Amino acid sequence: MKRALWVGLLAFASAASAGEAKNEAVKFHANARVILDDQGVPQQVQAGETLPEAIRALVEQRVMTWRFEPAQVNGVPMAGVTHVFLNACLAPLPGDGMSLAMNYRNHGPGYAGGASLPPPPRYPARAARDDKEGSFRVVTRIETDGRAKIESIETVSGSLKVFEPALREWVASIRYLPEQVAGMPIATRVAYPVTFAIPGGSLSRLRKERREADLQSAECQAATGQDGNAPRPVVLDSPFKLRDAG
Repeated sequence: MKRALWVGLLAFASAASAGEAKNEAVKFHANARVILDDQGVPQQVQAGETLPEAIRALVEQRVMTWRFEPAQVNGVPMAGVTHVFLNACLAPLPGDGMSLAMNYRNHGPGYAGGASLPPPPRYPARAARDDKEGSFRVVTRIETDGRAKIESIETVSGSLKVFEPALREWVASIRYLPEQVAGMPIATRVAYPVTFAIPGGSLSRLRKERREADLQSAECQAATGQDGNAPRPVVLDSPFKLRDAG
């Protein structure tokens, strides 16, 4: 079993790092559906099916050690279902070994199809032709049927008028797997930072810097045996509160 896990990790690292320098750390995202009892203890964890089997097994083992504050209905704790998202990093060890580190990113509704991130929005053709860039914070409400509605859009930079149609089209296209409390789906609020960046432009350069910084993240530092702590994101509106991520 141990050998099978390592073979899976090595295969995943080779695929994930295609086009990157050999023997570099590889950062990736993972996700899982978690069934919680009324004490907030995971009873079943189902990692995303798009992950290799070896990675799925390790994600499930890790998340099973987590503990949540359960949802409350009229002051009574309830069982439920949430979806967790992790930042992870694979780093090479001397010889043929690999080190895997994982950290909690956030939790809430999942994505239909088992994705760990939503697809990017379409870049408006006219904005691309005019070299227009923009950065926004989009707050959405995920309804119980898995559809999303925009609550607000905050402009960080650029013109909202140029990008708003694309943002609304994007939000309307995403389908979610709502969280559940006592067997019933619930509505949840989620905020997204969205950046439209032209290759070679200022926002594109910022994105590149952020990707390079990824390799200095807490996960990659842990995987390579270095120290480091990363701030955890805030869950906007989930009835379950993370108490202990192991």
